[in-house]
Amino acid sequence: MPLLRLRVERKDFVSQTPLRDVFKQILSPLPDRVAIAMSGGIDSTALLLSALEVGKVPVVLSFTFDGFYSTDFLAAKKVADYFDVDFAPVYLPTDQGEILDGIRLLTQTYKLKKKARIECAFPFLYLAKEVQALGIKTLATGLCADGHFGLSKKAMIHYRYPQEKFDAFRCDYFSNPDAGGRKGITAVCKDASIEIVNPYYDTRVFKLFIGRPWDDLNKPRQKEAIRREYPELDRFNIPRHSNLQLGDSGIAERLGAAAIAAVPGTRSAIAAYNRIRCQ
Repeated sequence: MPLLRLRVERKDFVSQTPLRDVFKQILSPLPDRVAIAMSGGIDSTALLLSALEVGKVPVVLSFTFDGFYSTDFLAAKKVADYFDVDFAPVYLPTDQGEILDGIRLLTQTYKLKKKARIECAFPFLYLAKEVQALGIKTLATGLCADGHFGLSKKAMIHYRYPQEKFDAFRCDYFSNPDAGGRKGITAVCKDASIEIVNPYYDTRVFKLFIGRPWDDLNKPRQKEAIRREYPELDRFNIPRHSNLQLGDSGIAERLGAAAIAAVPGTRSAIAAYNRIRCQ
């Protein structure tokens, strides 16, 4: 749900409810069997822990390109194995023709335009199918978590300080109904009859973090505010923040290469995606 376009006093919004309790409130009403899209990072691992605490029977899903194990994929499997939770791998296609079919679907049917939106939604085409095949109706994700912490390049350079700018950045971020690429990903899941749940986009979570300084949230470690409430995370060597389409996932590179190869005369993924969308 769209959140906030407002100017408020800090005291009006800061919640004193622990994040762990808020996640329990969000996850408790969900069906007993729930899928969790995981990277093995802080955000999704915290969701898994809370799902277990409220008695759910979660199935962890993580994606990687066929024939290759990304860092996130291996981290997610390690977490699932540690907590003795079922793990369902999602293998993305490596064939350029199949990748191009996915790009066409996202740009022409789902009308996605921005490069990051296309690339972030791509794995959900296959993840949603796997959730459907498992007979699960609900998928929980860590989408939008980064918006609370200001870890994007733009936020790090321009919005960490002073406090007023950091709060304004987060209010703008969560006022956007497509924050984190939610709209396209939600549409993909809806067409697979999957309900997607994004706890970090929930107003109750927003109220926990708004008004808190960047340093309080991210020092001495990134997303320290989550780590403090989930000390179990310290058991794992969790990598630093990276967008799902970047890092060694290969998504940006493989999709860009497939698109450029399909559109003669283009030199950038953005130009190729735009041409494919208009075909």
